[in-house]
Amino acid sequence: MAWQIKEKIQKKLNSICYENYLKERERQKDPYRQWYLGHEDWKKKRYPDPAPDIVLFADRRGSVEAAAAGLVTDFFRQYPWVQIAYGDEDCLDESGRRYAPWFKPEWSPDTLESFPYFGHFFAVRKSLLADLPREDWEPYLTDCDSEGCHRLLITLTRKVTGREWIRANAGQKAIASISKVLIHMKTEENGKPCRSRDSRPEPSGELISVIIPSKDNPDVLKVCLSSLRERTEPCGLSLEIIVVDNGSSPENKALLERMAEQYDFRYLYEPMPFNFSRMCNLGISQAKGRFLLLLNDDMEIIDPLWLVRLWEKARLAHVGAVGAKLLYPGSDLIQHVGITNLKVGPAHKLLKMTDENSYYHGQNRHTYDMIGVTAACLMVERRKYEEAGRLYEGMAVSYNDVDFCFALYELGYYNVLRNDVVLYHHESLSRGDDNLSDEKWARLLQEKETLYQRHPSLRGYDPFYSRNLAGISNVYNADFMYEFEKMDHYVKVRRWKKPEPLQWENGCLTVHVEHGRLERRLEITDKDEVYWIEGWSYVLGMDNCRYRRSLLLHGEKGGIYEVQVLTRYRKDVTAVLPDQVNVDLAGFVCRIPRYALLEDTYTISMLARDRCSHQKLYQKTDKSFTI
Repeated sequence: MAWQIKEKIQKKLNSICYENYLKERERQKDPYRQWYLGHEDWKKKRYPDPAPDIVLFADRRGSVEAAAAGLVTDFFRQYPWVQIAYGDEDCLDESGRRYAPWFKPEWSPDTLESFPYFGHFFAVRKSLLADLPREDWEPYLTDCDSEGCHRLLITLTRKVTGREWIRANAGQKAIASISKVLIHMKTEENGKPCRSRDSRPEPSGELISVIIPSKDNPDVLKVCLSSLRERTEPCGLSLEIIVVDNGSSPENKALLERMAEQYDFRYLYEPMPFNFSRMCNLGISQAKGRFLLLLNDDMEIIDPLWLVRLWEKARLAHVGAVGAKLLYPGSDLIQHVGITNLKVGPAHKLLKMTDENSYYHGQNRHTYDMIGVTAACLMVERRKYEEAGRLYEGMAVSYNDVDFCFALYELGYYNVLRNDVVLYHHESLSRGDDNLSDEKWARLLQEKETLYQRHPSLRGYDPFYSRNLAGISNVYNADFMYEFEKMDHYVKVRRWKKPEPLQWENGCLTVHVEHGRLERRLEITDKDEVYWIEGWSYVLGMDNCRYRRSLLLHGEKGGIYEVQVLTRYRKDVTAVLPDQVNVDLAGFVCRIPRYALLEDTYTISMLARDRCSHQKLYQKTDKSFTI
C-alpha cells in the first residue's frame, strides 16, 4: 500500500513538473507573443467613429485590426498638422499565430525613395488627394504592395515635405508613424524592393576632398590609396586626397612622403596626441572641395561607383552625412550598415552577420535613413559640416562621428546609409569591447556620457529605430526581454557550507559551459559589474523536466558558492539530442554581481536535484573564471 501511495505522489509531481515545463517552453518559444500581450491595451479603448475626411489604404491580403480606423481618426484629431500616417504590422499563419512584426521608423524620406516602407496600412487626409484624379489613387486603397502605390506615396509625401509647408506648420512634420500593429498579413513578403529613385546629374567636375587620418600604418594606407586611385570611376567628379599624420616615425614619415608623389596626395604632418576629430578638422581646413569625405586608412575600395553614389545623396538639400556598407575584407561579414542609438548607447546593428542574407526588410539592402553613420567612410557637404560645428575635439577617440551625426539630425538633416555602396574595412574581426583595458573602457564610457550631455534629447531615443524594437540587441527583435536577458537580473548566491558533493557524481549529468566572463558596466554611473555564465546541460536517459539545477563555484582558496540558474529555451540543443527527453529548456544562464563573490579563481560545477525523488546528480567542468 505504501509503495502505491509513493507511486501516486511521484506521478502527480511528475505531472506538475511536465505542465510547468510545457508552459515555460511555450513562453520562451514566442517572445513576440509575450511582447504584444503586454503592449496592446489600446485595443480596449473607445475611439471616435471613422472620419469621412480620412482615407484608409489597407491591403486586401491582410486582416485589419477592428479598432484601427478609430485609432487613426483619434490620431489625426490629436495632431491636426499630420497629413499622412502609417502603422506597424505583422504576419498571421493558418493557425492564427502572429509572427514577424514589422516595426517602422519615423518619417524617413530616403528610405521611402528606396522602397515602400509604409507597408500595407496607411492613412491620408482626403484634402491631400483633392487635386489628383480618383483613378490615380483609388486602385491602391486595397493594393498597397505595388509599384503604382509606391509612386503615389512619393507624390503625396513630396507635397507636404517642402520648406514652405514646414514653415507654415511651425516646423511640425506632416508624416507620422503610429507605433501600433494595425494589420496582419498572410505572408512575410513585406514591401517589394524597388530601385533607388536617385537622379544622377552630371557632376561637372565637382571636387571631392578626401581626408585620411593615418600614423605609422604605411602598408595599410597603401592598400587604401591604391584602391582609391585605381578602382574609382570618377563619373565627372574630381578628387583631392589629404593624408593627416599625427606623428609617424622618421622612417614611416619618409615613406609617406614618397607615397605622396606616387598617389598624388597632400601630406600634412603634425605630431600631436591622437585625436581623430582634430586630425579630420585639420585636414578639412586645408581642403578645397565643396564635398568632404572622411575615410579611414584601413578602407579598401571594391566598387567603382562608390564615390558618385555617395555624392548623389550628399548633394541633396535635406541630407546630412552619407555612409556606406562596410564588410570585413575577403568575406561577407558585416562591419557596418549604419549606427542605431540603442537604450544602451550607439551601436553597429547586424555586426559580424553574413551579408548573404537580407535582414529586417532590407536593413543591409535598401537605402536607409539612420541616426548616424561611421566616419570610417562619411561624405558631407562642407557648408553642412560647418553648420554642425565640425567634429567635436572634446571626444578624441570614440563617438565623435556619432556626435557629428546627432548635430546634423538636430539641425533637421537626414543622415543616410547607402547599402549599394560597399567597401572593405580592414578592422580586425577580433577587435571588440572585451579587448579594451579598464582604462580604455572607462574613457569609452566617459565619451559616451559626453555625447549625451551634448545631445540630451537623444539619450535612449532613435527616430529611425522604433521604440517597439529591442533596446540592447544586435538584431531587430521586439522589445521584450526574458529574465535571463536582463543585465540587471541577478541570481541568488549563497555559501555552500558542506563538503564538495562528490558522492553524487555518476556520469549521467552532462554540462557544457559556453561563456563564463565579466560583463562590463554600460554607463559611467553604473556601480556593479556582472559575471555572466551560460551553457546547457542534460541528464542522460532521464526526463529532464524533473530536474532543478544550480551551479557550484569552487574557489582556489577553499570557498564554495551555490548559484541559482535561469532556464533557457535552446532549440539547437533539442536538434542535437533527439533521443533525450524534454531537453528544450536545457539552456542555463546566470548573472552574478561582482560584489557577491570574494576575489578568487572559481571552477564551475553543476548540481541537479530531481523534484520527484531524492536523487541528486553532480558534475564538475574544466571551466573557470577569475575575480
